Amino acid sequence: MSNTLLDDFKNFLIQYRESWNSKDAARMASHSSSELMVRWAGPEAEVGDWGYENAKEGWKQAYEMYEGRDPKWYFQDIMVDVNKQNEGVAIFWVSFEVDGEMTSSKLLFTETFRKEKDEWKKIREYVENGFNTDDPTKY
Repeated sequence: MSNTLLDDFKNFLIQYRESWNSKDAARMASHSSSELMVRWAGPEAEVGDWGYENAKEGWKQAYEMYEGRDPKWYFQDIMVDVNKQNEGVAIFWVSFEVDGEMTSSKLLFTETFRKEKDEWKKIREYVENGFNTDDPTKY
């Protein structure tokens, strides 16, 4: 693994997270591979699996749901690295603000990206839900 690839991936993550907070569903979807595979573990132990089209629609619905409420997402990295397959892997917490107030939810993301036509594209995502931030010393 070269530091250059890791540095490139870290620079991409900055842009990716700016897209996340842009509230632009098309911009956010542009960072995903058409082969994207997603698994979300919900707060009631339900699990949902979907691909690119569902993820694209999910961003659109999320941004519409919070329209006019000034949503903002915050990221706390646990690990950012490049694996043996030259895929960028990021494990991080996401907390969320809406209407100027932090919510009590916190999600744990594991996202994997690979280069497609010289651009980083998300190929896998796993999310654990159901944590809360009532005790900030826990995380």
